[in-house]
Amino acid sequence: MPISSDGGQGDGASPRLAPDVFVAPNAEVIGDVEMPARSSVWFSSVIRSNGAPVSLGYGTDVQDNSLVDSLPGQPCRLGDRTTLGHGATVHASIVGDDVLVAINSTVMAGCTIGDGCIVAANAVVPPGTTVAPGSIVVGTDGRALRDVRPQERERIIGTGARYQELAAEYLKGIGRGW
Repeated sequence: MPISSDGGQGDGASPRLAPDVFVAPNAEVIGDVEMPARSSVWFSSVIRSNGAPVSLGYGTDVQDNSLVDSLPGQPCRLGDRTTLGHGATVHASIVGDDVLVAINSTVMAGCTIGDGCIVAANAVVPPGTTVAPGSIVVGTDGRALRDVRPQERERIIGTGARYQELAAEYLKGIGRGW
């Protein structure tokens, strides 16, 4: 069963999911996790609270093989319409609205990623980094390369909308996955 209580942490917290949330059958959502309307967690992904809440925004999608977690005293929040690409990881950080955390990228603990950012494929954002809204972050040192262009912002919004539609189709076909 992919939806479970606190995973043995002792706080008794259980996930709170809106009725139209899609959680893939082999994804795990564990502990104090909130998922509002039109959000989704795809195949082999894990969302886990570890002593602090994890919350996803409206229409946010966590794609295949991704990890989102908190740390004791350090919550994790993904904003509205945010996309985590395949294999992305976000540890105990705050990610704004309309953000793309691309394939195989990592956001380390204590980061703040502003609205409308792109964390490029394979980028690593070092612990405690603050990224200004509208920036593209690249490299293993998580440096801001330039501002997001309008067509890139449209792509972020389009990707999120496509995953919302796909999640609705999966819900019709296989149910909530649990």
